[in-house]
Amino acid sequence: MKILILQDYLRLGGTETQALALGAQWLAAGHEVRLVVFRPGGDLARSPAAKKLQPKVLQFFDSHLDGWAPGLTRAVKKFAPEVVVAFGREANAKLSLLQNLSPRPLLVATLRSGRTQPERFWNALRGAGLLVANAQWTEQEAKKQGVAAEKINVIYNGLAQSPLVDDPAQARADGRKRANTPEDAVVLVCVAGFRPGKGQDILLRAVAELPANLSWQLWLVGDGPTLAACKRFARKMKSPECVRFAGQVKSPAWIYAASDVAVLASEAEALPNFLIEAQAAGLPVVAVAVGGVPECFVEGTTGFGVPAGKDAALTEALAQAIRNRGWRKSAKEPAQARAAEMFDSQRNAAKWLELFAAKNPKR
Repeated sequence: MKILILQDYLRLGGTETQALALGAQWLAAGHEVRLVVFRPGGDLARSPAAKKLQPKVLQFFDSHLDGWAPGLTRAVKKFAPEVVVAFGREANAKLSLLQNLSPRPLLVATLRSGRTQPERFWNALRGAGLLVANAQWTEQEAKKQGVAAEKINVIYNGLAQSPLVDDPAQARADGRKRANTPEDAVVLVCVAGFRPGKGQDILLRAVAELPANLSWQLWLVGDGPTLAACKRFARKMKSPECVRFAGQVKSPAWIYAASDVAVLASEAEALPNFLIEAQAAGLPVVAVAVGGVPECFVEGTTGFGVPAGKDAALTEALAQAIRNRGWRKSAKEPAQARAAEMFDSQRNAAKWLELFAAKNPKR
C-alpha cells in the first residue's frame, strides 16, 4: 500500500510524534510510506523516525507560515498514493485541495485536538473519505460538526516512546539527586508546552494553596510563550523552592521514574500523550476533566478528574494525592495495565491499516 502522510511542521508535539511513529511502523510493516512536510526544520526533523521516512519539504525556505504548502498537489500526484493521511489543523485543511485528484486517493482526516477549529478545517473533515478520532470525546465533537458518523473511527494514541527505564529505583534516586529533591517529597509532574490554555498557571495557583505541612514539589516540563509568566508567579509564592522548571525534555522517562503523581490542568485537551505515558510509567493522575482527559485513566483507581474552573477542588485533590501514599502505590499496576490494553503502539498502528483496507479492499 502506498501511504502519504501530511504534516505542516515537525515541531516537538504529541501530534507530530504520533504521525512519525505511525509512519515508521507502517514502513516496517512493508508499506511504501512518504512524508510530506510544509515547513523545513523543527525539533523532530532529526529524529530517527523522520530519518526513516525521508520527508519531502515543500517550502524551500522557512517562511514560518504553517499553512503554506507550495506544490502540494504536484507532490501528491507524483507519489500517486492510495491513501493520504493528514495530521494537524493545517494539514487537515489542505485535504480539500486533493478532493479532485484523479485517481482520487483515500483521504483520511484526523481529529486529535480539543481546541476550537476554523470552518475550513471542518469542511475538509466533512469531505474526507475517513476520519480517525483519537478519543470518544473527539468522535462526538466531529459528529456535532456534521461529519458523517459512518466515516468516523476511534483509534487511541499509541505510546510513541517508552516511558520506562531499565532500573526504576536507580533512575528515581538519580533523578531526585539531579533535582535536589528529598525522598519524602511527593513530586507532582506536568509535561506540556507552555502555551495559553495548557494550565500551568492553574496548577501554580492550586499548589500555592496547599497546606503548609505537606512535603511536595511541582516539576513543570516544557517550554513556550507562557513560561516567563509562570516563573514570575512561582517566584512570588510562599514556597518558590517547591516549583521546578525543567525546560524542554525530549525523553522524559527519568522524570517519570523520579515522580509520584502526574498532574494536568489544561483548559482543552483531546487525549494528552503525557497522561498516557504517565499511566504506562505507573503514575496515578490528578487532572482537570476536560475533553478526552478522563479516557486516559480509571476514575478513582488510577486517577481523579476535577471539574474545570474548580481551583479549590483541584487543590484538595492534589492534597489528597500527596497524603495518600497507599493510593499512589496501589495505582501503579492498574495504570500500567490500562496503558498496555488501550495505548499499545503496534496494535493501534495495525488498526489504521485495517481501516484503510476495509475502506477499499483493492488497496
